[in-house]
Amino acid sequence: MAGSNAVCRQCGKSLKGLFRGAYRKYCSRQCGNKAAYRKKYPNRPHKLWVHEKSVFDTAMELHWSGEESSTIARRLSIPVGTVYSWVHDFGRQKQRKEPLKRLLRIAKSADEWLEALRGNTLQDTDTFDDFIHLVCGSVQGQSVDKFATVISERLKENPLSGKTFAFRNKFGDTIFTFAWKPPIFNISKYVKLHGTFIWPHEDLGKTIEITKAEFDRLLFLHKQEILTERIAKSLYIMQA
Repeated sequence: MAGSNAVCRQCGKSLKGLFRGAYRKYCSRQCGNKAAYRKKYPNRPHKLWVHEKSVFDTAMELHWSGEESSTIARRLSIPVGTVYSWVHDFGRQKQRKEPLKRLLRIAKSADEWLEALRGNTLQDTDTFDDFIHLVCGSVQGQSVDKFATVISERLKENPLSGKTFAFRNKFGDTIFTFAWKPPIFNISKYVKLHGTFIWPHEDLGKTIEITKAEFDRLLFLHKQEILTERIAKSLYIMQA
């Protein structure tokens, strides 16, 4: 008979509260089938060991730290399905930290929003010399005149200051960066294939100043559990 603190022998999930939990060995039929398969074919490598154990350990630590499966797969160069499978089988062994995208969604102020992003981004010492100003809310249009007007009228800033400003379009699937690099305006465009970019809403203020590393982190953060990537980065050089 299993004790009150018994856990599934396959995935480690607690059996407490499950039907006939005191007599069970596994939390589900799926886990039982996996255990039976491993017992029947002991010499076949388990899916876990198709990759180095260090890769598995790193993937799980990233998951427990709140990282998304698609980001883990991209960072470790492994199939996202493998990460999903590991998370399903072993994810309950430790308490997971609140995911970054939720922390950004529930932030009540610009400082709280920035603190969540900064606390979940690996910083390079050089990135603190290269700041990007996120313009809260959305903007329609993508011309030099449109960006310059928003900067001067809404933000009360000088478009020729040399600062880099980032805008998200009204559909949420495109980000533009805009900066004056004498003697030209430099506009970069980032487009997401699936889902939308997470972005500070206008209630948080006018702008939020972040580092280049934090901006890159934001580019690959998405609202949907779909593997997305930055599919277009086009540089437009326009004469001032």
